[in-house]
Amino acid sequence: MSLGLKGSNFLSVTDAWRRDGGMVGCLLDYQNRFAAGMDDRVRGAHLISFYSHHLSIAAAAVCLRTGQVPDLHPDRLAIRFEPLAPHDRVSPVETRPSDARRFHFYFRHSLRGDDWVSLFHEVFVESFIPVIEALQGHTGLSPVAQWRLAADGIAGAFLEVGTALGEEERAMTAALAIINRAGSPLSSDGLRFTKIDAVCDGVPIERMFRLRSGCCLYYRTAGGDFCDVCVLLDDETQKGRLRAHVERTGGL
Repeated sequence: MSLGLKGSNFLSVTDAWRRDGGMVGCLLDYQNRFAAGMDDRVRGAHLISFYSHHLSIAAAAVCLRTGQVPDLHPDRLAIRFEPLAPHDRVSPVETRPSDARRFHFYFRHSLRGDDWVSLFHEVFVESFIPVIEALQGHTGLSPVAQWRLAADGIAGAFLEVGTALGEEERAMTAALAIINRAGSPLSSDGLRFTKIDAVCDGVPIERMFRLRSGCCLYYRTAGGDFCDVCVLLDDETQKGRLRAHVERTGGL
């Protein structure tokens, strides 16, 4: 993300997500890299998850560190979909294709208020209305399904940023307060956090996970399966898969 002076080739959310524009088609095509045999709805589900997670990571970092909320109004939030730069950090065990791309968000300014959680909800929903309308038009994916995936993006991002800051509990509490507001399109009983206990090399490990409220439809792709936190799996299956994941990765 960038703050302050805007670089070149940014588009406002309103312009970038026009139903008759080319960027939506480009973003949908990009999703084909993640699985084979995607249909329009699967691409739409992956894209709304991809976009929501990226935006929420950037916004959550500002909110949790400063208590201010980036202005996400679709006419003022600007985005660019760009190649990963050579200096972008990559872990020693991670490799990225040369054509990998990322969202770059430009926040013109931040908003202040006594209740930043309520303010975040307001501007996030406002920002996603044109996004969800565009994806419904291009893919036929229902707004209800998209809002659930957008909420999952918020929860996952806040957990990720909170973990990095050493403030998981505060981050999770904020995420649930943003999402589960009366009358909100983001609200869902299915979205929650769970703690997984495991033992790795004789050492007890605890790790928090976000359980989804929406489905990314990955299981419908060629060779696809249910993800470990898929809403279509029962609680015990989810926890068993997550525990196996923690044991396999050593809690990383």
